[in-house]
Amino acid sequence: MRAAVMTKPFSIVFQDVPRPEPADHEVLVKVKAAGICGSDVHFYDGSNPYGRYPQIFGHELSGVIEKTGAAVTQRSPGERVAIEPAIPCGSCYPCRNGRTNACVNIDMIGSVRKGGFADFIAVPETHVHPIPDDMAFATGALCEPFAIGAQAIERADVQDGEAVVILGMGPIGLTILAQIKKRFQVAVIAVDPVRERLKLAEAFGADAVIQPAEVNAEEAISKLTNGEGAGIVIEAAGVPATIEQSIRLAAAGGKIVIVGLTGEYVTIPGLLLTKKDIDIHGTRHSIGQFPEVIRFLHENSNIAESFITEVMPFTEIEAALQKAKNCPDQVTKMILSY
Repeated sequence: MRAAVMTKPFSIVFQDVPRPEPADHEVLVKVKAAGICGSDVHFYDGSNPYGRYPQIFGHELSGVIEKTGAAVTQRSPGERVAIEPAIPCGSCYPCRNGRTNACVNIDMIGSVRKGGFADFIAVPETHVHPIPDDMAFATGALCEPFAIGAQAIERADVQDGEAVVILGMGPIGLTILAQIKKRFQVAVIAVDPVRERLKLAEAFGADAVIQPAEVNAEEAISKLTNGEGAGIVIEAAGVPATIEQSIRLAAAGGKIVIVGLTGEYVTIPGLLLTKKDIDIHGTRHSIGQFPEVIRFLHENSNIAESFITEVMPFTEIEAALQKAKNCPDQVTKMILSY
């Protein structure tokens, strides 16, 4: 089969590689669409700490089941599916306690194991989810990032009537905003330094948008929340300064969910942490979110269409990665079509 192999940073070579055979409990999926994640961009430029070369990356995937393993009972050839890429071990401490998304031995498609920047991929039958016949494969490839957003919303335990601040209107921040506004009666304040992202946030239903270079975000949020601060702050930027700022923005007794990734140390104002009695949660991957996300995207096709910046042929993967890397202010999601 054809595969786009990253041999080293900034080097992608199309190679003929053996087509995988599904194990007993696996299905073989013919990939039809793949999204380019920020992590793929960082694999491409060499800045991802999980990068190992050569490797076939790609984990935001949809396609058609080509073949099933001997022990598969729930899936059939010809089914259109979205792929859930984080495969837990089932035996470590978080897995034993139902927190499989935090598995310490996670077998991640597109980083630990070979990914979907190839014609075919073998996946456990438990990690493919049927999508409607009238759902575009490009939309199916959005299920994984939207599941990340749905998991963050669950971690925040959002309730109607809350004031929610989302720091960072990149792809994941936008998935959180789009879903939270459709599912709850809440006021959402979106914060991002890029005006183009804030325009998209407004289109997705943000009640207020703040561009930090133009106004003092902390003062503006205090005013918008009658001096109380936000009951929920979701940090989706992955910037040490905004992670620290989230504690100042949160109301006393409020909740903070950290979605953004950073390898840097973060300074936390300890007095505010205890004085405000704040709950702080991390979040990663998702648990059981795919079926609801598929329903959400099917019922809100306008959101999916607005989320996709451009669909490009799989053969133009390097150009798509370069566009995502060099024009981040203009790109929400690049999709590869096979």
